[in-house]
Amino acid sequence: MTKRLLTAAIAVFFVAGLSFAAGTTAQKAKVQTLTGVITDTHCGAKGHMGSADECVKKCISMGAKYALAVGKKVYVIDPQEMAAKHPGGAEVRVKGTVEGDTIHATSIESAMK
Repeated sequence: MTKRLLTAAIAVFFVAGLSFAAGTTAQKAKVQTLTGVITDTHCGAKGHMGSADECVKKCISMGAKYALAVGKKVYVIDPQEMAAKHPGGAEVRVKGTVEGDTIHATSIESAMK
């Protein structure tokens, strides 16, 4: 009985340690500033047909998401409402944390200042 209790206690501490480590890693996400062009997840960095702004609006209306093209790399912008304030094709600076292919933006401003 004591052996089972000890094994269960060790398992609980092990899982708690893993949870703490995962939470600590998420808290250490580094804020970055990326400069790129407002695009969408359909066209990405490939370019747009006609006016970039009209093409982005059309793709968004068909279910694509606003994105930031930095060279050939494309990041989905979260929250989408922040990106919607800028025209497609506009060069912007996005400040936020990168997680995979998503940038969790805290600010977006024109790069043309």
